[in-house]
Amino acid sequence: MKEPPQRRASRLLLLDSERRVLLFRHAGSNGRGFWALPGGGLENGETFEQAAQREAVEELGLTGVPMTLAWEGAADFLYFDSIVHQQECIFLVNSGLPDLSSEVREAHHKEGILEIRWWTATELESTSEPVFPEELASRLSKI
Repeated sequence: MKEPPQRRASRLLLLDSERRVLLFRHAGSNGRGFWALPGGGLENGETFEQAAQREAVEELGLTGVPMTLAWEGAADFLYFDSIVHQQECIFLVNSGLPDLSSEVREAHHKEGILEIRWWTATELESTSEPVFPEELASRLSKI
């Protein structure tokens, strides 16, 4: 059996003063949307840290913000009718969310990001919508 494609990604964990986490709702490849932390795949030659900083600029409008590695993980998911194996690093971003510029909003549109929302751990535990990473609610209690 063929191995699933391998992907490496950096994800950004932003918490507000109420310890809610910022998630993006994506259109999804199967017509069903899903919620995920901001971030994305590593570009050629990038480290996880470099990708995290680039994604902070592209998806949040944050430049040079302090961040620390919160955890590493792996996930398998369906992407356009193919299973993908993703190695990911989640970085805690020590910054608030600025007003999103028109450039950031345009990037969201191009990437199929439909909505931005702050979630409590309780909301994450009780939602029937897909949320990635899947263990996000339990991880929040340890940060």
